[in-house]
Amino acid sequence: MNTKYALSRVSLPVGRQMKPLLNRFKVSQRITLGFAVALGLAFTGTSVGVLIGNFYQDKAIAEEDHYREEVALLSQLQAGVLQARTHQQQLIPLSKFPEDFQEEYSHIIKHAETIELLWGRLIAFEAAARDAGIVDELTYDSFDIFFNTYDGVPENYLQELADLVESIALTPTTAPAEVAVAQQRLLAFTNSDLAISFDGISDDLSGTIKQANEDLSAARQAADAAHQLRNQIMLASMLLSSVMAVLLAILISRSISRPLVALENTAVQISESDSFDLRAAVMGEDEVGTVATAFNLLLNRVENLLCEQRLREEDLENANHQLLSTQSQMIAQEKLASLGSLTAGIAHEIKNPLNFVNNFAELSVELAEELIEEIDGQKEQLDPDFLSEITEIVDTLKGNVSKIDHHGKRADKIVANMLQHSRSGDSEWTMVDINELVAEAINLAYHGMRAKQSGFNLDFDTDYDTTLTPLRVSAQDLSRVFLNIASNACYAIYQRQLGEGPDYTPLLKVRTRQQDNQVSVYIRDNGSGMSPEVKAKVFDQFFTTKPTGEGTGLGLSLSYNIVVEQHGGSMTVESEEGIYTDFIVTLPI
Repeated sequence: MNTKYALSRVSLPVGRQMKPLLNRFKVSQRITLGFAVALGLAFTGTSVGVLIGNFYQDKAIAEEDHYREEVALLSQLQAGVLQARTHQQQLIPLSKFPEDFQEEYSHIIKHAETIELLWGRLIAFEAAARDAGIVDELTYDSFDIFFNTYDGVPENYLQELADLVESIALTPTTAPAEVAVAQQRLLAFTNSDLAISFDGISDDLSGTIKQANEDLSAARQAADAAHQLRNQIMLASMLLSSVMAVLLAILISRSISRPLVALENTAVQISESDSFDLRAAVMGEDEVGTVATAFNLLLNRVENLLCEQRLREEDLENANHQLLSTQSQMIAQEKLASLGSLTAGIAHEIKNPLNFVNNFAELSVELAEELIEEIDGQKEQLDPDFLSEITEIVDTLKGNVSKIDHHGKRADKIVANMLQHSRSGDSEWTMVDINELVAEAINLAYHGMRAKQSGFNLDFDTDYDTTLTPLRVSAQDLSRVFLNIASNACYAIYQRQLGEGPDYTPLLKVRTRQQDNQVSVYIRDNGSGMSPEVKAKVFDQFFTTKPTGEGTGLGLSLSYNIVVEQHGGSMTVESEEGIYTDFIVTLPI
């Protein structure tokens, strides 16, 4: 666990409990109390750390001493077994020399006494280590198995060897044939099961000594680690007690300085900001708390004097804000009125000649049909070649007149839309197919751009949701919204087209969707896009990126008000400069 984090979790509730208690003491009493408690914490923490460290270090040293003595005893036992076995094997060639034979056998007797002594010491040593908890039961059980396996083997081996030596009774006068027999008997004893079992003691001791050496090495490392742990515990306890003492000192010092600093900060803030509604925190019952209480009473008196002045300033500010808002609305209405009058005048001027075109186009279609009927009635009297030629001409004339009639009506519809947009006053709320409203606005914006820039063209990618629920909306105002968005899209596409030339493919994507009781209209262009700064102000009044004379800066601002305030919907924009702009208009059903 993070020590710093743990201390903070402990110190916070303790600090909250001690603050009310400390606030009851005078300043001099807090200083004395903090000094005494800090010294007590430091002494107690260090003492506890030393005791804990000594405990672990003493335990590790005891284990190291045990394994060191264990290795020594096992090594001595193995050496005694090996030497006894070696001297026993030397008896065979020395049987020809009785004096050397007896001297060699005396060495075996000394090693036998050493083996017996070490055997008993090992048994008692391991039992004491188990009782002291130095070795675990598993280690003790391995030694117990060893002692049980070879229990009585050394005694039996040495006893049989003694009986064999006594039965041989070699002397300087012993015949060579008897010496040869003695050698055979000694050789047979060397290869006997008892001798081989006695050799197994040395073999098993090799593995046991190796394990004991590993345990000794581990114990040494554990002792070193325990020594380091002792030092670390001592250091940690000193640091912990020091930290606790410092925290206590900080707590006491803050209980003294915090009220003074708070009082000072309040006074500075009031002098810098003239905000007389601030109050100094009363944090105790000492001298500082008395001063803070008196200071707050003075602030109350000043606050009462300034209250009336603030109310008057707020009234003046509200009146000024309302005046500016009214001025902005009047300017917007004036511009819209001028624009509407101009649009209405142009539309009326176009509508008169357009009516003649549409009327004469309808009449020409009827005349062409009558001419075809007359030709059909006289076809038997006319030359076949002449009939074929005149029929083809009349059909072509009829097709041309039909196209004139179709596009004339289309132009008439555009003029009607222009007149509708130019009307002022409250618009009528009706059930409207949003798909048709969007399509008309897109078409009007496109042809309006082509009227100003004859070379302008773009590709349309439309995806209208045919399952849309008709909405009750102000068709005139909502059509103006989509017209403004589409007009801006065409303008952005044209600006990018001017910069990139024929390699650029202008595209306007329009789609409608209905979900969650609302209808969404997406109008996306791959024009010049918006920077983050422009995007942040795009719905502000009078903000425009177009040159002077090409935009009023009112279209998107008014569109936003129509969608959000008038229809209770939402209008958002997503854009990336130089790549795309996507307007999303959402209307509730």
